[in-house]
Amino acid sequence: MNKTKKLREILNNDEFIMIPGIYDCITARYAEKVGFKCIFLSGGSLAYAKLGLPDVGLLNISDFSNTILNICQTSKLPLIADMDNGFGNTIHAAHAASLYEKCGASGLQIDDKLLPATKPSSHEIIDFSLIGPKIKAIRDSVSEDFVIVYRTAANMYDYGIDEAIERVNKAKELGADCAYVDGLKDLDEVKKVSEEAKIKLMINLNEKGFPASLNYDELVEFNYKLGLYPMSSVLSAAFAVESVFEDLITNKSTLKSRDRMVYPALKLYNLMGLEEVTEEYSKYYK
Repeated sequence: MNKTKKLREILNNDEFIMIPGIYDCITARYAEKVGFKCIFLSGGSLAYAKLGLPDVGLLNISDFSNTILNICQTSKLPLIADMDNGFGNTIHAAHAASLYEKCGASGLQIDDKLLPATKPSSHEIIDFSLIGPKIKAIRDSVSEDFVIVYRTAANMYDYGIDEAIERVNKAKELGADCAYVDGLKDLDEVKKVSEEAKIKLMINLNEKGFPASLNYDELVEFNYKLGLYPMSSVLSAAFAVESVFEDLITNKSTLKSRDRMVYPALKLYNLMGLEEVTEEYSKYYK
């Protein structure tokens, strides 16, 4: 079974699946190693790691597609890749979706945030008459099993929970397979979405939001299908690197930091395929 069919199967079964956000080949490999079934390429994490800039719409289609290609060549897990609001109109969104699939992605997430914003601090969403056609164009540009996730920022940006639910339901009619309402503020909103949405649901479990306080059993009870932890890996990596670097500048050595490293380094090298690839290709020199 190819990875895209695996993702479709995950979406169709009854199990609640947790999905870690990743941003490079190392985080993808570790997600696979510990036993996750699916991974998510986080646009925010990629912006910080690749561009060294905030997540304000500066990533372009090449930034995403090159990263997708590398990750999908590295990991056996199905990948859902962030696509912001589709890089433009229906032409751009359809082209990007097709490219994502060619690079190995098994699904994508498209959202309705206005990028770039009219001013840096503005919180705006695209009118659904503009985002809906992009979803339909994407559906027509990818294979039947390719998964489309729609994310709405309507509730997060104070357009209201009813507007958000209406949007995810419309998205299903246009070809989205799964959706999530970002910015759920309390238990009542979590329940309302689970009861009124007519599409399979993802929930954003970013550590800064209310839903992250809910436990696994509660999320299953509310009938959410996918639980997304978009920033956990990059936040953890940043914390670890800062800690080790502080030790190095203070103690002039990393000897006391080894318990916070993959040590010996050969563990990482072999996780990334060193032993496997050298054994495979050494035979050509015999």
